[in-house]
Amino acid sequence: MTLRAGVVCLVVAAGTLLHAAAQQPAINSQLRHARGQGVVPVYEGWFEDAAGTVHASYGYVNLNLDEALDIPIGPDNAIAPGPADRGQPTHFLAGHQKGVFTVPLPEGTASEEISWTLSVRGHSMSIPSNLGPLYQIEGLVTNGGPFPGNTPPVLQLRRDGASGQGPVGLTLDTAIAADAGRDTPLDLWISDDGLPGDQGPLVIRSLQSGQRTRQGRRMSVTWSKYRGPGAVRFADATPAIEGGAAHTTARFSEPGAYVLRVLAQDGSGLNGCCWTNGYVHANVE
Repeated sequence: MTLRAGVVCLVVAAGTLLHAAAQQPAINSQLRHARGQGVVPVYEGWFEDAAGTVHASYGYVNLNLDEALDIPIGPDNAIAPGPADRGQPTHFLAGHQKGVFTVPLPEGTASEEISWTLSVRGHSMSIPSNLGPLYQIEGLVTNGGPFPGNTPPVLQLRRDGASGQGPVGLTLDTAIAADAGRDTPLDLWISDDGLPGDQGPLVIRSLQSGQRTRQGRRMSVTWSKYRGPGAVRFADATPAIEGGAAHTTARFSEPGAYVLRVLAQDGSGLNGCCWTNGYVHANVE
C-alpha cells in the first residue's frame, strides 16, 4: 500500500492501481464477512478483436460471502470518460466474478485510459484501464501454455440466430417477454473446439474467500441476474449441456426491465481466455 496526497493506492490485477478515498479501510484478505462490505472493480486487461477494435475487460470482487448488492448506473456506478453506462452490471454477485463485461474503445482513441468507479456504503473505488503490453490478454485464442490454439466456446441464444465468441460475447437482438411470477424458458446452443479436453481438474483460488475449489475441465454454462429491479430465480443456474444445447427457466419476482448474463466456458479457466459472455434483455410485465 502506498500513501500519496491523501489517496490510498491498492495494488490489484497484476499491478493496476486502485484508488480509494483515504478513509477507506485497507482490504484484509484474511477477514471474512457474510454481509456489510462493498465491491471492488477489477481491470483484467485488454485485447484486440479481428476487426482491430480494442476492448477493455473488467470483473469485480464483492467482498461479501453471502450478500449480493445492487448499484444503479449513475455517480455510484459509472465509467468515464464518456457515457456512464457502458454495459456494466448493476447486480453484483457475492465473491470474485471474472470476465464480466468488456468496454470497446473507439477507433483512434484506444490509447486513452478509462476508469470504472463503484461507490457503496460511503466508500468509492475507481480502477483505470491500462493499455500497456503487460496488460494484454489473449481474449480470443490461447497462444501458449498447455492448450495452444484453444478458443472460447461459440454461443447462440437462438437455434438459427447469430453466434458470439469470446469476452465481448453475444447480446440477444430483441428482448424476451416475461410475466412476473411465472417461469420463462431460457434456451441456448453451444459448441467448442474440444480443448482443453479430458484433462485433470483445475484448482481455483477465490480472492474473496481464500478457498480453493476443484473445477472439472469441461464445457459449462452459468446463468445469473445482471440487471433488474427484482429477484431472479433459475430452475437450474448451471443446466447440463446435452446435444450441444442447454435449457432452463427464469422466474422474475416483479415487473421491470432486466438483463440476464450467461457465462459459457470450456474448463480452461478465465485467465485471459477462453470464455464467452451472453446477455439477454427481458421485459417483465
